[in-house]
Amino acid sequence: MVSVHAGAQNLIQWSADYKLTKDDFQAQAPNSGQMQTALGSFYVEYETGGLNLMMNRNLNENVSCYFQKDASYIDEGTEAATSRLLRYQQLIFNLYEIQARNLRKKFFEERKTMLTKGPSELHQQVYAEHAKLLSQVESDTFNGTLDSEIDKWMNWSLTELEKLGEFCKTCTPTKKKKK
Repeated sequence: MVSVHAGAQNLIQWSADYKLTKDDFQAQAPNSGQMQTALGSFYVEYETGGLNLMMNRNLNENVSCYFQKDASYIDEGTEAATSRLLRYQQLIFNLYEIQARNLRKKFFEERKTMLTKGPSELHQQVYAEHAKLLSQVESDTFNGTLDSEIDKWMNWSLTELEKLGEFCKTCTPTKKKKK
């Protein structure tokens, strides 16, 4: 996916130092009155091609993970429910960053595919893996309603982010030595 954003103040780029707050959810919530809900708008985008693809081995900075404020909402509710929903949305944001790091890793490790077939094939592979992961997390957490499962998956996500540490947006992956 390649896109240009005019309203950058509307976007939050994933960062280990930033945690989503209730104020980040700026869309009008439907609040059906039955139970408190939240919906975050997250996405991963990449920009590759041309000379950049040919000249740069490290494309980490070309893959970004974002939260879009004006497309995300959280209903009014109890403090405990709001806290749980924010933790769940942060977990989902982490999962999207894992997707971004997996894509950066694929771009780095499968350079030949990048140069011959372009990035979309690799993106589709990572996207399919991400969709399975999201489905599992949604199922295990009962769509963000089970605190213990949110905690379990949050811990897992932080471990995965650490494992993929050299594929953060500002990192330089280590080139593997040829045998």
